[in-house]
Amino acid sequence: MVADLKERCYSRLNLIKYLSNRKWGLKPETLGNLYKSLIGSILDYSFPCLNSFSETNIKKIQVIQNSAVRSILKLKYDTPSNIMHQEAFNKLNLLTVSNRLFELSERYVRAGLSHSVPLVVKLVEEYRGGFESRYIEYPTPLCNCYLVISSFFPELSNI
Repeated sequence: MVADLKERCYSRLNLIKYLSNRKWGLKPETLGNLYKSLIGSILDYSFPCLNSFSETNIKKIQVIQNSAVRSILKLKYDTPSNIMHQEAFNKLNLLTVSNRLFELSERYVRAGLSHSVPLVVKLVEEYRGGFESRYIEYPTPLCNCYLVISSFFPELSNI
């Protein structure tokens, strides 16, 4: 899955690198929107699977985004990641891959709970059962959505 995802993203990344050449004269905002359309959409639609990826695999996907940001913003290769991520957020409104996955997970859980989607409600109830026992053997993406879940179930705040 990771190899397939990387392959699809890299082929589109090459297009972004080509278009970020000065002779095309595209603004960084335009290239950022192109990134979100071509590569960001792949990551967004894959987020349920990406949430189960290891940190190592998430970093492999982050490398693709870093490469795109460097091309779009004309940053040197040795620019520290924290500075590059800050620039990406400030100028292109791009979150890191892990932060984007967190945001999408929260949004999914919030929408699922507010519309009473049976699968989401069941998953949250199972999560609550594990949370109330104070022991979660296998952390799930729901563990990251504690604030969203607790806003729907205020009694969790008292535990």
